[in-house]
This record gives sequence, C-alpha cells and structure tokens, in this order.
Amino acid sequence: MPKYIYSAKTDDAKTIRDIEEARSREELVAKLRARGLFIVSVKEVKEREGRPSRIFRFLHKKGKHTSISVYDFAFLARNLATTLSSGVTLLRSLELLASQTESIKLEKVLADCSRCVREGLSLSEAVAKFPSVFSPLWRGIVEVGESSGNLPFVLDKLAEYLELRMEFERRIKSALVYPVILIFAAILAILVFLKAILPKFITLFEEFEVELPMSTKIIFGLSRIVERHLFFIVVGVILVGVGIYLFIKHPRTRELWNRTQLKMPFVGQLTFLGCLERLSSTFYILLDSGLPLVSALEVCARGVGNVIFEKAIFSIKDKVRDGAALSSEFSRFLIFPLLISEMVRIGEETGTMPEVFHRISIHYQKELTTRVERLVAAFEPAMIILMGILIGGMVISLFLPIFQLSTLGVGG
Repeated sequence: MPKYIYSAKTDDAKTIRDIEEARSREELVAKLRARGLFIVSVKEVKEREGRPSRIFRFLHKKGKHTSISVYDFAFLARNLATTLSSGVTLLRSLELLASQTESIKLEKVLADCSRCVREGLSLSEAVAKFPSVFSPLWRGIVEVGESSGNLPFVLDKLAEYLELRMEFERRIKSALVYPVILIFAAILAILVFLKAILPKFITLFEEFEVELPMSTKIIFGLSRIVERHLFFIVVGVILVGVGIYLFIKHPRTRELWNRTQLKMPFVGQLTFLGCLERLSSTFYILLDSGLPLVSALEVCARGVGNVIFEKAIFSIKDKVRDGAALSSEFSRFLIFPLLISEMVRIGEETGTMPEVFHRISIHYQKELTTRVERLVAAFEPAMIILMGILIGGMVISLFLPIFQLSTLGVGG
C-alpha cells in the first residue's frame, strides 16, 4: 500500500506533518477531512532518484537478520534524511524506520531511541546511549546537524559516504573470495586424505609388513592423529582463534597487536593504507558537514581503528587546539606520509580542506584496492603450487610402499 506525506492544519491553526498509508490520495484526503483537518498538501513517498540511492527503497523489506551491516546504516541515514526533509517529525521518522529496517538489533535500538526522543532527549543524546552501535562518526554527524539546524543535509552526506564505503568494501571482498575458497579447499582436501584415505592403506601395509619410508611414516602418523583426535583438533583451533580474538580486543594488548600488525609483511602495508583511507574519508565527511577541526580530529581518532594512529591524532588535536597548524602537526609524525602534510598545507592556504581530504581518500582507496588485487593475483598461483606440493608429496609417499609391494610380488 502506498505511503503519503501530508501537511494539514487543525481548527486552531496548528500545522501537522506526518506520513500515512492509504490506497489512494483521495482516500487519504477523505480520512483527514473526517478528522476535521484542513489539507495543505499530500505527496506520495517515492524512491529517491540517483544511482547511489536507488538500492535503498523506502518500503524495501526482506528477511530479518540479527547483525547490523553497513547497508542497514546507509538505509537508516538515507531514509531518515528523506523523511525529515519531507517534514515528518523526528519521532515519527524513527518509528517508521524501526519498522522498515531489516536488522532486528537496529530495530530494537531505533525503538529505544524513539522512546528517548519521546522523553525529551535530542537525537544526538539518544544516539550517544548506544556507543557500541553508533560509531563516533555517526554521533559527530548528528551533533553537527542538530547544532546547525540542517540535520537532513548532513545525514544525506553521511548516506553518500556509507554507500561509497559499501561499494569500496564490496570490491575488496570480491577480490578475496577466490583465495579464501582455495584455502578452504586445500584444508578440506588434506583432512579428507588424512582421515578417510590413508587409514585404509595403513592397514594394508601392516598386513604385508612392508618397511615404510620416513616420509610415509610421517604422513601415516599425521593420519592417526587426525583420525583419533579430530574433535580435539577442531576444538583446539576454535579455542586458539577465540584466544587470538580476545588478545586483539583487550585494551592492554591491543596496542602491541596494532604495532605488530603494521610490521607484518604484506598485511602491514594493507593495514597502514586502510588506516589512512579511513582517516581521510572520515575527515572529509566531517569537515564537509561543518564539524569544527578539533572536534573532527577527535572523531577521526576514535574511528581510525588503530591505537598507534589514534594516539598520534589525539596529540595533533591537542596541538591544533592550542593554535598549531594542522599541516605542520601531520609532518611531526613519521607514520603519516609526506603526501598528507603537503596536501593539507595546500588546503590551509586555499581554504579547501574538505576537498583536499576527499582527494586524499580517493587516492588511498585506489592504492589499497590495487595492492589487494596484486596480492591476490600473486597469492592464487602460490596457493595452487603449495597445494600441489602438499597433496603431491602425500601421494608420492603413499605410492612408494606400493612400489615395494609390487617388487616383492615380482620377486616372489
């Protein structure tokens, strides 16, 4: 059933703006007149035009899921901007979007935000109650929109950023699909070989009392371990994975992990470029939305995702607040490339800081995508060669005793 945004006046000249379902415009007008309202305007809610927003249908609804994805946040930002700019009240907008979102968790959070707004809190205060759901970028953007009185505009900018972020992450994930499939295929092939195939040959060779080569003894030993202790091996791998995750997330060890991560071969360069891309993209959207420079630096520090970068940005923020130039502060830290400080200096001289950071973010997005694609292109043949060596080595080790058996048979 179509939805209509209407504006109407009551008998005491109060204006009401809301959104309501009806089979047709005429039916809605009749319903409103029956309530004693004077109709000012009635407009059907339609999909916004333009490529990025085309995928976000206002009435789009599929199966519910428990997590909150970038898609859900982009859907929320885009449609909250749409309803607010159309004159729908904030409370009604949150209630509508809570019923439309595909995320069960986000639906509950929006319902709680609606209750907070109903109790008199602002949207930024309501959002701040859920720091584990809404990032510092979200909270900063909403605060800017409320203080400037232009919340729909900044939410629209946020939606554009999230849609571009979604497209960027999609390209990265697409490049990583095939290597991940290769890794799982290799692990599965080796487990099947050790668990199902080798035990049959072990029994055969034991019956004939064949003297086994060292390589065959090794793979037979691995086969016995996998056959007898597969459950404990799986549980051990899971426990190690959980332990690594807790180590990475713990505040006391997170800095050590982040520092190690930046020094790791291949992964370190990707992590470094990812942090720079996230910093420049976030800084661009915040400055372009009107957030003050010091506040933008604080939001970027909390959202960059690496303690080393976070500490450097907080230090820069303190110096900038005391009157230092941003470009000179970036040049103080070796972790930031010369490109950033030089580009920022140009932005300071020309007064085009948001555009400068937009160009920087595009540069690092392209460089990160290129690095990932090159790494994947080199990884695929290396993985195929490694699989060939492992499985080929197992097959050769298995056939060596068979050749001995055939020799014994000929000699007999």
